[in-house]
Amino acid sequence: MMWYLPITILPGLGMLIFSTTSQMMTISTEVGNLLSTQTTGFQHKIADMKIKQIQRLTYASTLLYFAAGAYVLSGIVGALMSNYTTASHITLVVGTLALLAALCLLVFYSFRTIKIRRLQFDHIHLTE
Repeated sequence: MMWYLPITILPGLGMLIFSTTSQMMTISTEVGNLLSTQTTGFQHKIADMKIKQIQRLTYASTLLYFAAGAYVLSGIVGALMSNYTTASHITLVVGTLALLAALCLLVFYSFRTIKIRRLQFDHIHLTE
């Protein structure tokens, strides 16, 4: 395997990081708007669920940053050594596992987001 292979993954990983950070900022703004005035019990419950979503996104983005660092380190170690060493492979595998864990968290986040939206939708129809 060539030393530059792990580094070629970085642009896609960067897009995942950007998307995750953007989602964190959007949810944080939603929570701020929910809590800026006196909230009902339902609004407080939704805000709490959204704060947990921010926490999941934070974990996912941390894992994505770690994966990016591992890929860069793997590429650097591979470039500095004359052949692609065991250390490069191990670093690459660790980065890939971190990326996989982050993607699992993002999938879980997506399913939870749908549940929160469904609760909000159902509650609007109950209050009419």
